[in-house]
Amino acid sequence: MEQLLEISIASIVAIFIVTGLFYECLCFISHVVSRTNAGPRPIMYIMVTGVFIAHGAAIFIYATIYWILIHFLGFADLSGNVQDHFPTYLYFSATSYSSLGVGDVFPVDTMRFLTGIEALNGLLLITWSAAFTYFSIQKMWETHGIETKFLCK
Repeated sequence: MEQLLEISIASIVAIFIVTGLFYECLCFISHVVSRTNAGPRPIMYIMVTGVFIAHGAAIFIYATIYWILIHFLGFADLSGNVQDHFPTYLYFSATSYSSLGVGDVFPVDTMRFLTGIEALNGLLLITWSAAFTYFSIQKMWETHGIETKFLCK
């Protein structure tokens, strides 16, 4: 029961840290793009690179939380095809965050709760970045005079 409380607190902290960081990354990307005089393609590459870095940072944060919970707070280790080094936690975090869930590495006991929270948080941030990219590109096209109307006949 004590571990359930600890994992719940870790989940809430992870949500706030990752979502807050992601928000700041999107603000920074918007700031950079709005002050760039480059054409549409370089701007698009800047945005996509920034969004990928933001997702990578989120995955890294979750992997670090798994590492800390397992190695310093006594939570059950990951099961499956696990080599106990940090890249395994990065891999597990990436598959959880993206909801890919390959299954070769999986959580046990209360760690499953944090994994579910990471998947929900990842889905939210992935859709948020898709919406951000879509609306930013649409606005950029309008600014550069590129027609964005699609007519179906």
